[in-house]
Amino acid sequence: MKLNEYLARFNELKILYQNVKDNFLSRGLVHHNWNHILRDLARGIIIGEKEHANMKIVLACILLHDIGRLYPELGKNYHSVGTEIAPKYLIKAGFTEDEIERIIHCMRAYGPSGIEEPKTLEARVCYDVDVLSCTVGYIGVARTFDYFMREEGMNVKQIMQVPSRKRKLREIFYTETGKQLGEKGYKKAIRFWQKLHQEFAEEERTTKEIIPDYEGD
Repeated sequence: MKLNEYLARFNELKILYQNVKDNFLSRGLVHHNWNHILRDLARGIIIGEKEHANMKIVLACILLHDIGRLYPELGKNYHSVGTEIAPKYLIKAGFTEDEIERIIHCMRAYGPSGIEEPKTLEARVCYDVDVLSCTVGYIGVARTFDYFMREEGMNVKQIMQVPSRKRKLREIFYTETGKQLGEKGYKKAIRFWQKLHQEFAEEERTTKEIIPDYEGD
C-alpha cells in the first residue's frame, strides 16, 4: 500500500502525520529532517508489510522516532527526550493507551542507537528501517559523511576516526526482509570504508615523505 492509503485508513495516523510534518518543516533541521522521515516511512512500509506487522504502530513510531531532535533544550539524548514528548503527540491524535505503549517501545528500540532491545515485531521492523537508513550502500555512506560534516563539523580524517559503532555501521538485522534488503548494501559499505582507509593511509604516507609535519584532513 501507499502511504496515503494508510493515512486514509487510520485517522489518528493522518492527524499525527500532519502535526509532525508541520513541526519538522518549521524547525528546518539539516540532516535528520522531514525528507529523512519520508524515506524511513517508505522503508517501513516495505519491510512492515512483508513481515505482516501492525502498520499503524510502525508508521507512528517512524513519524516520531526523531521528534526529540526538535527539542534540544530538553536534553541531548533525543531517544529519551522523544519518548517523553511523543505521548503528547499521540494523545492529541487519538491513539489508545495500549497503542501509545507499543509505539514508545518501538521508539526506545529504534536502531543501533536505541536504548532498549526490540521485543516486538513492530520494534524489530523499525530497528531494521534505521539500519537501512544510514549504514548500508553507497547512499548510506554518503549520508554518514553528510551528517558528520554538516552537523558535527568534522573533516574526512576525523570521520574515519569515529568508532564504527558511532557511524552506525551494523550487519545485524532483526527481520528477514531487512536482511534481504540490507546484505548487499552492507557489503558495499564495508568495501568502501576499507578502500577509503587504504587510500587515505597511502596519501598521508606519500605526502609526509615530502612534508613531514603534514597532519592530513
